[in-house]
Amino acid sequence: MKKPSLIIIVLVGLVVALSMIKAIVYNRLSTSGVYVGKIEEEIGFYKTQNAKLLEKLLAFSSLTNISAKATELGFAKNTSLMVLKTLPLAVKQ
Repeated sequence: MKKPSLIIIVLVGLVVALSMIKAIVYNRLSTSGVYVGKIEEEIGFYKTQNAKLLEKLLAFSSLTNISAKATELGFAKNTSLMVLKTLPLAVKQ
């Protein structure tokens, strides 16, 4: 055989082999898409749960809630608010 015909045969064989590898990889990716969809659903579920828990945490840690619990348990007196008028901190020059 001559060198050019050998090169053509090798290139055709390489194209066939790469086409088969591509088909195998695409087949594996198509079946893993189901798993990716399930994982994305779980991620969405956990993100909404985290948002709900964050709202609960912020509600429980608010000063109004802490004050209400403290008066309920007897740790603080229920007094009216007192406002002191003071001079402004920043004076215009």
